[in-house]
Amino acid sequence: PALSRGMVAGRPAQGAAVAEAAPSNAPPVAAQRPHLVTFGAVEGENRGPRPMVPPVKREDPWFWLRDDDRKSEDVLGHLRTENAYTEQETAHLQDVRSQLYEEHISHMQETEVGAAYRHGPWFYYTRTEQGLSYRIHCRKTGAADPAVRQPAADAPEQVLLDENKVAEGKKQCVVTGVSPSPTHTRLAYSVDFTGNETYTVVFKDIESGEELTDKLEGVCGGVTWGNDDSSVFYTTEDAAKRPWKLWRHRLGSPQSDDVCLFTEEDELFYFSVGKTTSGRFVVAHSGSSETYEIRVLDLQDSGGELNVVQSREFGLRYEMDHGGGDAFLLWTNKDEALNNRLMSVSINAVLDNKGGKDAWKEVLPYDPKRRIESAIALRDFVAIEGREEGLTQVWTLNGKMEAESLRRVEFKEELYEVAIGRNKDADASFLRIGYSSLTTPSTAYDVSVCNGLPEDDLQQVWRQVVPAFDPSKYECRRMFAKAADGTKVPMSVVYAKSVFDKQRMGEAPQPCML
Repeated sequence: PALSRGMVAGRPAQGAAVAEAAPSNAPPVAAQRPHLVTFGAVEGENRGPRPMVPPVKREDPWFWLRDDDRKSEDVLGHLRTENAYTEQETAHLQDVRSQLYEEHISHMQETEVGAAYRHGPWFYYTRTEQGLSYRIHCRKTGAADPAVRQPAADAPEQVLLDENKVAEGKKQCVVTGVSPSPTHTRLAYSVDFTGNETYTVVFKDIESGEELTDKLEGVCGGVTWGNDDSSVFYTTEDAAKRPWKLWRHRLGSPQSDDVCLFTEEDELFYFSVGKTTSGRFVVAHSGSSETYEIRVLDLQDSGGELNVVQSREFGLRYEMDHGGGDAFLLWTNKDEALNNRLMSVSINAVLDNKGGKDAWKEVLPYDPKRRIESAIALRDFVAIEGREEGLTQVWTLNGKMEAESLRRVEFKEELYEVAIGRNKDADASFLRIGYSSLTTPSTAYDVSVCNGLPEDDLQQVWRQVVPAFDPSKYECRRMFAKAADGTKVPMSVVYAKSVFDKQRMGEAPQPCML
């Protein structure tokens, strides 16, 4: 078991007893070994801004079970004993396990094509095949009209990456960060064969399918492409596996020539890199639980440097995007906006290092009843994701970001989850959203964004296939219970219409599983 930050590491003596002797039908008991763990200030170690002085030591007789390298034979031997005991005690449940598994997969469509999303002249999507463990990444050509929202059924498919082939002969395989280049002629993906969540980045020529000579080792997740196919940005981690360095790699050059653009020295901050929807800016994000700091790099300026938007200030959080035009969109808790407010700041101010919070302008008046969790800026409109009355919601604003143009996307069901989906083209005239409920499988909708958002303007482009499930037999409702202090507590209820209907509601108690 992992121990909390602040503990002093130690190792048990090799060959020591692993578990106390026990009958074959008794659970194994881990041996206890004396070990002191120190909490508080320790010379030479970073224990946070206000560690306890003097430090406190406590006995942890099971500290020897911590094995960060996963190689201790003492620990592995104890785990094998526990696993054997589990098998012994649950052998009589084998038939039940098989029944549960068969019932589970009976509701899964193992061969399925995911929702295709438009990105430039292509529609990208993933699919799965029965009997294969991993996804297959594909694309089809898109129509010349950017308003077309799905590929033609007879459009030829181009397989970009088959994760099943990548995983051949490997005990472990995790693929992430599959990303086409700006010209859609190259593909980058990250793969981890060890399970330690540190990745190798591989580049492919899409037309030929051949891998490029470039490979990036020790990367945190995927890469972010520059403004063309010649460069990418990526992060690496420190000894504590904390993302902390930002690098730029020029394709065709060795990784040893890569340039470090920034190092996040504060151990309380994690670091990530991304790109605005417009594709013009790289966004470098430093964040702790309480405080954010963002730097941007203008890809239109070949000699540009990272510009700090607002230097870190304890308790101030902000995020941003750009879809076009002369301003960034921000959502922030500035001025004690607990549920965040929407603001903007001019690009020129940021690039002149004058884009701090004093330069931010209000877009929407702060509403404490509406929580803003994220947003996306496109050329002609803005989409906002958040919560209102406890339910997830999506709103849109027109391209001028006029407060009076705010509209909420409406749905027929009273209980649901909705989120902004993949929107890769800043000049799109519609918004992709993801939707589901307790009776509706995962669904992708496209919403035309104009003066308003009428309900019939939702265009379903994909829905997950769930075999042996008839949603018409069920209904979901949102109900409220009143707490002792009068607070209304929301409850999500789903029921079969055959045993519980609105007319009978409240007449007699009904069976319920919480």
